[in-house]
Amino acid sequence: MNIIHKIQFALTVLLLTGILGCQEEIREIGNLEAPKNLTVSTSVNPDGSGIVNFDANADGAIIYHYFLGLSDTEDAVISGDGNLQAVYRSSGDYTVKVIAYGAGGISTNTTVDVSVEVVYEAPADLIQILTGGDSRDWQWEKEAPAHLGVGPMFDDAGFPVGEPIWYTAQPFEKESEGCLYEDILTFTLDGTNVDYELKSNAVTYFNRGEVISTLGTGDPSVDACYDFAEIGKVPLGFFETTSGLTNTTDVGFVLGNNSFMSYYLGSSTYEILSYTNDVIYVRVIQEDDGGAQFAWYQRFRATDAVVVNPELDYELVWEDEFLFNGAPSSSRWSYDLGTGNNGWGNNEEQFYTDRTDNVFIENGILNIIAKRESFSGSQFTSARIKTQDKFEFTYGKVEIKAKLPNGKGTWPALWMLGANFPEVGWPTCGELDIMEHVGNNQNVVQASIHTPSSFGGTINTGSLTVPGVSNEFHVYEMEWTEDLVSFSVDGSKYYTYQPNVQNGDTWPFNTDQFLIFNVAMGGSLGGAIEAGFTESRMQVDYIKVYQEVE
Repeated sequence: MNIIHKIQFALTVLLLTGILGCQEEIREIGNLEAPKNLTVSTSVNPDGSGIVNFDANADGAIIYHYFLGLSDTEDAVISGDGNLQAVYRSSGDYTVKVIAYGAGGISTNTTVDVSVEVVYEAPADLIQILTGGDSRDWQWEKEAPAHLGVGPMFDDAGFPVGEPIWYTAQPFEKESEGCLYEDILTFTLDGTNVDYELKSNAVTYFNRGEVISTLGTGDPSVDACYDFAEIGKVPLGFFETTSGLTNTTDVGFVLGNNSFMSYYLGSSTYEILSYTNDVIYVRVIQEDDGGAQFAWYQRFRATDAVVVNPELDYELVWEDEFLFNGAPSSSRWSYDLGTGNNGWGNNEEQFYTDRTDNVFIENGILNIIAKRESFSGSQFTSARIKTQDKFEFTYGKVEIKAKLPNGKGTWPALWMLGANFPEVGWPTCGELDIMEHVGNNQNVVQASIHTPSSFGGTINTGSLTVPGVSNEFHVYEMEWTEDLVSFSVDGSKYYTYQPNVQNGDTWPFNTDQFLIFNVAMGGSLGGAIEAGFTESRMQVDYIKVYQEVE
């Protein structure tokens, strides 16, 4: 039952008691007795975080009030089911008073002593990022894919899983729900401590599994917005995590007084998988009544973060910063597998795989590695990943920060293909090559346009000499509008395609395209492969897609 509902019920019964004033009529609304057999169990987290878990239980109790022993004038912390996660900021011995209220507001109480030792210190840069050194507001990163997702705790072999492989929300997917994206999450620096407050306008987005147990009413078959009282400012306690995940910071936190981060999942404990100056990515574990556990993933962006390109008035609509180690996210990327015999080759010599030998993420960097090795009839392997059927768009600006492979015969590409390719084929679908590089022509990058009027060895191409493309990262950019496509490196524009006549032959670029990253070997553009080549890699730091602000 919702805390508010329980309080209203208790007050209503108390009011009725005064109005009726008759023992016979009082019996009709129940026997007004104090709750009995009040017990309180405690457990102090042994990690030095100052986090204490309380569990109160009494026969006939409707609601519980906790006074945590912080001062003589402290306000009560309310718990509907008797469970409470409290955060203590200082080491010491505390006497906690617990009051259990029954019908008519009649109560019983007890005290319990807890001894707390606070020793854990969170990373200073994390505290600075969360609070901005004072107070900082955060909201859902709703424009990013997988800003909300869910997956299992462990795989079939019993190893921890750190990715939302069951479900991920698409950009702006929850906009129609009407409450989730409106929440403001505020982290405030109080001396050396951090406070947290969820500002939700007293409306909260509930997971379907928490509706009945927490609210006592509602539809348990769908996630939805429900009236729910704001908890207010609460202390935040950091601790060292022990999940066993590889893609994590090993830092977690508990929000005091059973608070939560916008989406109600019945837990106040969060693990920080990654954080940047403006984005925090967390995981929270939900446990249902049957004991099953679900790992939920949430991404939040600081409200003062710049998500609009100030030069061109674009807003960020999709990105991948490759934040967690392992294979590329299956919610963003899929693979082309095999050789050019599948219909999309250019006499290339590699076999494309989905093995981590050829493609993986490590320390925030995507790696695509071409190798000399005998594999399925080919003498080279590599990888080709794409966003087909996962993210496709029309018009915008693409920014890709990448470092290119080295070696004669390598042919890395960052490019796009029309989403209607399966229906109409190539070149009718159109192709936009944001960046191609040939190891036999080191440090010269090119951009090309392929249309029915000019394809293969297309005349619609431009090139630029960029020293050190295989030694350092550069930003490769494409701007695509209704009239033109232009290409830049590190902000320097070097080629623009703008046909005088736009028709199906010259301009198949008014429908969706998807992204492709790959490293080919040899072929019609890559050329001869040097005899001493063993392996080389393309590394991508991030990709960001912007579209014009409406």
